[in-house]
Amino acid sequence: MPVLLFATVIASVSLGVLAAYAAVICILNAFGSRSQQHPETGRPRLVLVPTQHHASGD
Repeated sequence: MPVLLFATVIASVSLGVLAAYAAVICILNAFGSRSQQHPETGRPRLVLVPTQHHASGD
């Protein structure tokens, strides 16, 4: 009986993780690809990020 409960919990948790992963990937594909397309070529455009300065550990 405990093995059946353990298997059910593991299956439920993994199904939930996979469903959440699939939902995030679908959302990113739906909204991310449209906003970063270059108008002429249709290729993703480069996005420049400001330089970050890290403090040294003196």
